[in-house]
Amino acid sequence: MENYWIKIKELNFYSVNVRAKTQWRFMEFISDDNISGIAEITDTQLNSSVEKIVAKLSNRFRSEKLYNEENLLEYIKIEDKEASKNIELATAISGIRSAFLDLLSKRIGLKLNQYLSLNNSDELSGNVDLYANINRSLLPDDNGPLERSPSTFAKKALSVEKRGFKTIKCAPFDECKSPFINNSGLPDEVNFGLDRISGISESISKDIKLYVDCHSRFDLETSYLLHDELFKRNVKWFGEPIDPEKNQEDTRSIKKISKIDLAGAEMAYGYKTFEKLINNDILDIVMPDVKFCGGPQEVINLFNVLKDPKKTISMHCPSGPISLLTSAHITSSIISELPLEHAVDEVEWRKDLILPNESIINGKYILPEGNGIGATLNPEIISLRGKKWQE
Repeated sequence: MENYWIKIKELNFYSVNVRAKTQWRFMEFISDDNISGIAEITDTQLNSSVEKIVAKLSNRFRSEKLYNEENLLEYIKIEDKEASKNIELATAISGIRSAFLDLLSKRIGLKLNQYLSLNNSDELSGNVDLYANINRSLLPDDNGPLERSPSTFAKKALSVEKRGFKTIKCAPFDECKSPFINNSGLPDEVNFGLDRISGISESISKDIKLYVDCHSRFDLETSYLLHDELFKRNVKWFGEPIDPEKNQEDTRSIKKISKIDLAGAEMAYGYKTFEKLINNDILDIVMPDVKFCGGPQEVINLFNVLKDPKKTISMHCPSGPISLLTSAHITSSIISELPLEHAVDEVEWRKDLILPNESIINGKYILPEGNGIGATLNPEIISLRGKKWQE
């Protein structure tokens, strides 16, 4: 690959208003011979400074010959070391690295999953299993809050089952946040979430898997008690009852008693962080998010150091179609036995935001045929619902 190189000529940014306070944001590198590399840089904060960080870092290597990602990282190595402690910096670097690999794989003439799998002899699939995250479709829209009753959760779960999804995830514990007033037993507010879970589990078929994301809303004692209630309801995934990075010993204690796979680390940066969480017996499953983890190559690095990566890596992806497509390529390249997250039904026009349109059939993501990630942003949707600019 040493005969291929890239010079970055332009840097574009895009944002699209999705619903309520949700906004998807993207960056694009344009090479000196007009090849485009796209990445999603949607951050956790609406008014973050990610674009300014991307522009500042990118200015260091504009018009320089870049032969590979290691070459690119030489220009931002100080920030790379600091990214695990700063989510905006992690988002910016992940976006830069992702967009660069999209561009580089196009230059070489390979799909991104093929580029990521150059050292892997396994045959790649053209589709990827998804699990349906129903939570975002039940968050406030432009008209205000939506009903989040057990029956609403059940109805949404049943609708995605009918569309072919074999796994469903919910985040039902809106009312919960430790520390709790009650010092013994499960807090009363947990019952609202348990009722939502019961509504789902009583409605879907027995062969449909149910995942639960707790968004680090609990403490050690309530996590123990909550685990037992989830197990009774046939939940197959115990997602971040507490923050596994900040509370490693407590998370390890939960894992020791858990009869459910313990998953987490959706905001972590760098493969070494994920490696420690698995090898130090803190989590069963890690959830790299391509927008925060350092980009596709960090997941490949992780895959290469874990003992059983196909069963311990599940990509986290509650955002827009570019991050989902990139994550689908990653999931394909590591031949994961775990499904990829997809936030269903957030907006009706989601699939139209990229060209060719996002293709999801019977709970599977169908990868497009083009090189790189195989798609680009649709300028008509950007013009109608968002904006484009340069820093």
